[in-house]
Amino acid sequence: MDDSNDLFSNIGEVSEDDLNIKPKDFQEMVVAPTDWTIGVLVDLLKRKKIDLQPNYQRRIAWTADKMSKFIESLFLRLPVPQIVLAETQPGRFAVIDGKQRLNSLARFCLDMNDPLRLKGCEYRADLEGLTYEEMQQKTALEGALDAFQSHTVRTTVIKNWSNELLYLLFLRLNQNSVTLSPQELRRALFPGPFVNWLDDKTSASPGMLMIFSKVPDFRMRDMEVATRYIGFQLFGASYVGNMKQFLDDVTFFCTKNWKDMSPVLEEAWQRFETAVDATAQIFGGDAYKVWQDGRFLIAKNRAVMDIMNYYFSQPQTAQAAIQQAGAVRDAFRTLCDNNEAFVRSLQVSTKTEDATQTRFSEWRQVLTQTLGNGVIGYPSHVFQF
Repeated sequence: MDDSNDLFSNIGEVSEDDLNIKPKDFQEMVVAPTDWTIGVLVDLLKRKKIDLQPNYQRRIAWTADKMSKFIESLFLRLPVPQIVLAETQPGRFAVIDGKQRLNSLARFCLDMNDPLRLKGCEYRADLEGLTYEEMQQKTALEGALDAFQSHTVRTTVIKNWSNELLYLLFLRLNQNSVTLSPQELRRALFPGPFVNWLDDKTSASPGMLMIFSKVPDFRMRDMEVATRYIGFQLFGASYVGNMKQFLDDVTFFCTKNWKDMSPVLEEAWQRFETAVDATAQIFGGDAYKVWQDGRFLIAKNRAVMDIMNYYFSQPQTAQAAIQQAGAVRDAFRTLCDNNEAFVRSLQVSTKTEDATQTRFSEWRQVLTQTLGNGVIGYPSHVFQF
């Protein structure tokens, strides 16, 4: 599958407009810039004081070449970009910026199963092809390793923070780089069995492989898609127009009530796989895309994904829709051509409560007209916050 399949419209992503930051949040926040040595950072990683999240190896974005360049830079004692951490409890930290650099350190210094073997060392040819453990066995590299361990990296620690303020920091830090999903920050803010379960499910999901060319997705967009699905599937009645807060609340609720939620989530996940499979069978390569000006747009659309996965998660509806795939495709195209409010709910004001109600209700009405009665209603009242 081509990587172009992974194009996602940025419509519906978290923005600063979603945040509710109070002046006291800035007043109470403590910013502590410091210089930590590589030795200190590696020790914190080894003792899991810096949370790279369970199974972090699944979502490493950097290639071995890029990791090697970073490690060589440290041996050359070159300055590198700062690392930003949020202290979640005394002596424990979540990563706000610099995760891939810390991943590189962890793989190079600590990973015994798949250690980083340096390659492409342009200025330190003596390190070429070596792992950290192999370097430790070479007397000639003793001084180089000492210098590496003592090299300092500017590390900023944020204390007394609010969740909203961390989202702001996250968005500002990434505004001039490749857009990262705020799901990565959500994963750090709400650790526990739910996000671990979500990580496992998305990483092994046939449905996610239909949405993304490769899973797990290093930007955690697969986990965001799954959280949105679970949110509307189980908590739809609680949505009041703030997607960031909604997904935070879903994550917090499922984590806090994990024992009771676990079997519910397992059943919901089976329906997710049903929904994605049905959507793929009906729309093929145009699944989850908006129809506009006589063609499907290139990028997948989160709002389209929400409504397709919600209604096709019902096996009866999914089966009927597959049997009448041509009629369902035509009905969606006609709806996009003739219903301006529906299209706006997919592309303009996607997060508002009215827009959300519009796209769910309009698509349900069309499905009912096409397939007959029996299509589930919206919103879901299974759980409420």
